[in-house]
Amino acid sequence: MYRILIVDDEKEERNVIRFLLNKFRFELEIVEASNGKGALEELAKNPTDILLTDVKMPFVDGMELATIVREQHPEMEIIFFSGYDDFNFVKKALTLRADNYILKPVKPEEFKQTMTTVIDNIKKHKEEQEKREINQLFIKKHILYRLLNQTPIDVLLNEYPYVNFDFLNDYNRMILIHSDTTFLDNLFEEEIVYLYEQIKEATLDSKYDVINLNPFQIIILFKENPKKLITYRQIAVQIQKKIQSANGIDCVLSISERISSPNQIAQTYSDLEDYLKDRFFYSDVFIYPIDTPLTNREEYKKDEYILQEIEKELQQADTERLQQKIAAIIQKYEKSTETSQVYLRFLFARLLQLFFQIMPEYSKDNMNRYIELIYSYTHFSDIKRTLLDVQNKVIKKLDKEKNSPKHIIEVVKQYIIDNIENDLSLDMLAEKVYLTPGYLSDKFKQETGLGINKYIKQVRMDKAVELLSNTNMKVNEISKAVGYKNASYFIKIFREHFGVSPKKHREMKKL
Repeated sequence: MYRILIVDDEKEERNVIRFLLNKFRFELEIVEASNGKGALEELAKNPTDILLTDVKMPFVDGMELATIVREQHPEMEIIFFSGYDDFNFVKKALTLRADNYILKPVKPEEFKQTMTTVIDNIKKHKEEQEKREINQLFIKKHILYRLLNQTPIDVLLNEYPYVNFDFLNDYNRMILIHSDTTFLDNLFEEEIVYLYEQIKEATLDSKYDVINLNPFQIIILFKENPKKLITYRQIAVQIQKKIQSANGIDCVLSISERISSPNQIAQTYSDLEDYLKDRFFYSDVFIYPIDTPLTNREEYKKDEYILQEIEKELQQADTERLQQKIAAIIQKYEKSTETSQVYLRFLFARLLQLFFQIMPEYSKDNMNRYIELIYSYTHFSDIKRTLLDVQNKVIKKLDKEKNSPKHIIEVVKQYIIDNIENDLSLDMLAEKVYLTPGYLSDKFKQETGLGINKYIKQVRMDKAVELLSNTNMKVNEISKAVGYKNASYFIKIFREHFGVSPKKHREMKKL
């Protein structure tokens, strides 16, 4: 129902308008004011769709009132009615974009026609506004969808120059809802609506946007949360329970760290997926990451870094460095009395998981048996013995595979990354691994899907973007740092690759 404010200093005139509105059955909420000052007070309290005002009034006359209203409420419909058939009044009314000017005494049919036109205008404007909002919402969700799928922000800025990307700054936290079944494909439309209602109930008054990322996953992007009494972990627990009980969907959720920049959104989604890898160890845990019992969060981060390094050594079959890092992590915790036993079992179970990725011939049941052993041991020495036993088997396997094409390609890829600032060529790389250029080229493309030169260019561009985003280095310095001695040539290659110059790319990142 629309709302109309009738403003006239004479009660009888207001009664006439009210009578006509009821006579012609206009479904309107009717409010009155006896002068312009009272009208402004009423408008400040409640939104109004139509202002129907007399011209001559004490305190604030109709023209002054309309001028203020037009500035503060540009979409409001304005109708003047007055006993003065004066051209100057009409002219002024036109400048204020009034919808009509009705003379007193009001003629019923003229009044009916005016009100019908005004109400039709309101309906039309609201429909157009709804369409604009739907289109904007669709575009924003599409941008979020592509951003979550690793499309760089600068690419999106180029594709949607008419969109204000400031909305991305509103997001400060993300929750990933994941199921091992394609639950979104299996739900009817009304069931999806009900699913969203369950999420809304669980999040209380939190402001958020929802993206159906794929049939397995929903992403919730939270804005500033006014409910400080409830944590995001508590919200996640409520969502999981409601979805399970109301929709019968088995799901797990992961909660992000705080997001301080739109540039972090894509990486945050990757982190949320990484958190769910720990499900392997916990069949009865539904919210990730698991609260670590470590009192020093920095130590946990150091361990994560070491695990990443161990994974790299496994990929490159660098058995010497692998043994050094395993020995270091064993030494770190062998005599530790402050670290939780739960965390130690979790850490070394993850190490075993990395080992078994190198030995696909071992069944999942076999791997589970080893991990169950880790969780059953009461002494660290037993964990150490089991880990070293599996490590020895892995090293034997890696030593046999050191001359395999896959390992050689990993060595070449790492050499390119480590020496990206230098001149790199197929002949030089082939010489490093004692192969002919033709054979290396064929095997590299077979293993990676890319030619060596294209891979080198991709690494150079990725490194250039990293330096542009995270340092204050000049473009010519970055050019040299990624292996281009000629800055002009570097700028040309960069523009061909990303569609913008390095300078423009850096400027867009700062927006």
